[in-house]
Parts: sequence; structure tokens; C-alpha cells
Amino acid sequence: MAGKFSINLVACAIEQSPMAYPLGALCILTALESDVRTKDATNVSLSHYLADTHDPVMAAKAVAKTGSDLVGLSMYLYNRDWFNRFIPAFKQLCPDTIVYAGGPEAGAKAQELLDMGLSFIVLGEGEETVSLAVSQLLAGQDPQGPGIQTNSTALAHAVYPLDLSTLASPLLTGTAIPSDYEGVLWEMTRGCPYHCAFCFESRGSRSVRTYPDERIEAELELLIAHEVKHVFVLDPTFNMDRKRTVHMLTLLRDHSPSDMHFTFEVRAELLDKQTAQLFGQFHCSLQIGLQSCNAAVLNGIGRKFDPELFANKVALLNTHGVVFGLDLIIGLPGDTLESFRDSIDYAIGCKPSNLDIFLLALLPGTQLAEDAKALHLVYQEESPYLLIGSPTMKSADIAVALRLKDACDQFYTQGQAVMWFHAACSGLGFRPVELLEAFSIYLEECPIEEDEDIFAVQDRFIQTLYHEKDKQDLLPALLSYMELHQGIAHLQESGESPVVYLQYDSDLLAQLDSTSLADFSRTYPPSEEPHPYWIFVDDGILYVEKMEG
Repeated sequence: MAGKFSINLVACAIEQSPMAYPLGALCILTALESDVRTKDATNVSLSHYLADTHDPVMAAKAVAKTGSDLVGLSMYLYNRDWFNRFIPAFKQLCPDTIVYAGGPEAGAKAQELLDMGLSFIVLGEGEETVSLAVSQLLAGQDPQGPGIQTNSTALAHAVYPLDLSTLASPLLTGTAIPSDYEGVLWEMTRGCPYHCAFCFESRGSRSVRTYPDERIEAELELLIAHEVKHVFVLDPTFNMDRKRTVHMLTLLRDHSPSDMHFTFEVRAELLDKQTAQLFGQFHCSLQIGLQSCNAAVLNGIGRKFDPELFANKVALLNTHGVVFGLDLIIGLPGDTLESFRDSIDYAIGCKPSNLDIFLLALLPGTQLAEDAKALHLVYQEESPYLLIGSPTMKSADIAVALRLKDACDQFYTQGQAVMWFHAACSGLGFRPVELLEAFSIYLEECPIEEDEDIFAVQDRFIQTLYHEKDKQDLLPALLSYMELHQGIAHLQESGESPVVYLQYDSDLLAQLDSTSLADFSRTYPPSEEPHPYWIFVDDGILYVEKMEG
């Protein structure tokens, strides 16, 4: 390998998790090892770090020791702070080494990074651009051309490969070894036809480009052979092309093993009965960007919304047993604390398994960031660029909304409360947001102790609240209903078959799916003492059996 031009690509994930898969850097590495101009003249390596584990200064020292001729940084919103400390430490050690950066954060803050001493910035999708830059360096030239921003470049534009079939696969070339990671980020398409003002994708390629079916089929076969358990499909809108969606879902249903889990991002409005059925026929979950239930707010960021259509579409997922989550954003232009509260009610009414809530981030390069001044949005000037206040949502309102977010994260999502949350609300005549507000207040008075079981916290809170509201006569039914579903959640999460204690027969409790808690409690008296029930799975079927004796 002596005499070859050495390149070290540096990636940094937030933490060790199934999402810590350096896809961007792997794609660049694969491109350099496949391009006829660079493959025989370069020695390319990848250094992969974790922001919560690896000190950036120590990482800089390790990269410096490689003696690389070129160092490439894979930069995103989530690792910008880490690289802000890595860059000066590395430049101090290796002032003459050529350093470039690529990724969404690099493209959005190109001049800022050039001012920190970087040699050039890659704009857009980097496979072709980095290969061009390296071929120029090999020829003794300064990098220049499409997708390359330097201090001497008047105006550079992002570059996006038009034909994805020309790109080599990190998986199929052996560059990426799936079993080296807890999960894999998998692309089937690139580009997004939508123009949501808050999203990086809105300023990327609007042309949706697909990888060849043959490549996807071969990659799936390889992922199965490596016994990969977590696959995150990165397509911004997986179900945009219905014919292709059906084809891909059929492929996954027919070939993926039962313990291989896929995560998809989809548009609810594009769901139909057939695709919902297919999603329900293999191990997967969906994430859907609701963002708000206020049509005027969504219209302001380039999204159309029909609340009845949306609810009907996600109902198809519940009908076919598909696990899905919804996203909400705090502080979109025009959003108020009350409209955010309405969005929580609407979202929980759709019965998602998880509700993920985010404070608006005005990402550099997005339309919303460019319009921030005109919209009078105040936000952090450095990563993570979070909203501080707006004309309709002051900082005090944001603080309240964030407390609601925390309550929802813990009580609804971590507590897997979807199956019984409606019953807990109905017994008190509460809106969903009111129950979460009550839990938020409760947490201030009775904080969750470290390692305390969330199910125990839920039980304690519900008992306290129902006694305060003089509704304790409804507790035997509600606590039994909660205990049943908490036991099922425990089984699904851990694989362990629990014993739960119920004051009603499990089949009878199923009526609470559609009957109010008050009506149920009036009709059916509880047993004097709870009875043990064993929850287990046999041959893929869930059983809840009363234990005798």
C-alpha cells in the first residue's frame, strides 16, 4: 500500500444503537474504491466514533496518527458540536492535511466550515463529487467543479447522481459488513417530491430516483444472510409510488425472517387497503409525519391536510395490526400552545403506538430558516438551531409544550399506553392532553426515581388521580385493563411470559376497547380479589390463561 494516496473518512453517530450505521461515509468509501480514477491509487479507511463515548480531541489525535493525505468529515445536525471540537484539534496537529466535509450540515454551513480551515465542502450527494475531487488531487490539481465549494468558488451548486444504478453498493461490494453493526440504514430511493419548508429534503433533489430492483433483492438476501435484526428504510416517502410500494412490500413479506424488523417513513394520505394489509404481514413499524392537525399551520409550511382523510387512512393500519407512530412539531409558524394541545388530542385519537414530539429546528438551508426573519422566528444560531420564540408561541408557551412532550414521552410512548389510554381519559371525562397535563404536574410533585418501572409509575399516578377526582370505583376495571396490556407489552418487549393479576376475566376486559369505563364498571362488578393470569405466545398466537389453584 506504500505510495498510495491515503484517505480517512470520519463518521460520528450520537450513540451506540441500531441507527449508528455510517451510511454516508460508507457510500463515499465504496465510490472511491469503485471509481477507475481512484481505486488503484488510493487507500481509503473509515473511522467511526460515538459522540457520547469518544472525546473529539482524542479522536483527532487518532486520525492524525493515520498520517492520511486527505481527511473527510461526514457532518449532520446531530454531530456538528462534536466536529466543532474535532476540527481545531486536528488542524493544530496536522495543519497541512487536506480536510473536506460533506453531509447536510456541511452543505448548509459551507462558508462557516471553510473559515474553520477546511479545504473544500461537498454539496449534495457526494459519491461522484468526492471521486472527482480525489482524482483532481491525484493529478496535482485543486478540487473544483460541480458540487465542490471552496473559498475561491463564486457559487457552487449541489450535485445529485441522476442514475442510481451507476453507484456501487456498500453492501454488495463488501465495503459494509452488516453484522458489524446493530442495525442497517437501507436506501431504496433518493429524493423527495414534497417541499415541506422545515425539512432538508425540500432543498435537495426533487427528482425521486430508484435503485434497480436487482440490487435491492441482492442486498436483502445479504442482510438476511448476516442475520440483521433492525433495518431502517431511509426513503423519505416509501409509499409514494404505489406500484413499487406493493412490489417491495411483497418482496419483504415473502423473504424476510420473522425476527427481522423494518422501519419505514410513509405518507398517511397515500395508504390504501392493500398496502396496509401488506405492512401487516411482516415484522415492521411505520413512522408518519403528522406535525400538526391545524390545516392553516401546515399550509404555511407547504403541506396539505384533511383531518378526516388522515384519520381514515391510519385507521387502516390499526385494522390490519400495523404498528405505527406519529410525529408532532412544537412551534411551526402560526402554531399556538392551544393548537399544539389540539394536535396532541388528534394524534392520540389516531391510536399510534408512539407519539414523537420535537421542538422546531430551523435547519440551515431550509426554506423556513431562510424565511425566519420575515416570520419573526427567534432561534438558536448554532446547532441544533431550536426555536426560542415566535409571534404566536412565546418562550413560556414553548416551556409548557416541552413539559407536555416529556409527559407524553414517558407516560404514553415509553409506557406503551396506546391500548388503554382512551379508557383512562373516559373515566374522568378528560381530553388526552388533559391527562398528560395532570401527569406532568404529578411528575413535579413525585419525580420518577432512577430505574423505576414506568408501569408502576403509571399505576401510582392513575390511582392518585382517580382518588382525587372521587372516581375510585372505576379503578378495579381500569387497573385490570392496564395490567393486562402492560403484561402484553412486557412479553412483546422482553420475550418473557408474565403473570398478571386481574379483577376481571381477560375476555371481558376486551369490551373496554369500545365501551366506556363507567358503563363497563356499572355493568360488571369486579371480583373481590385479583386472580393470576398467564400471558404467553404459542406458535405465534397470544394467549391469556387464568391460573387455577
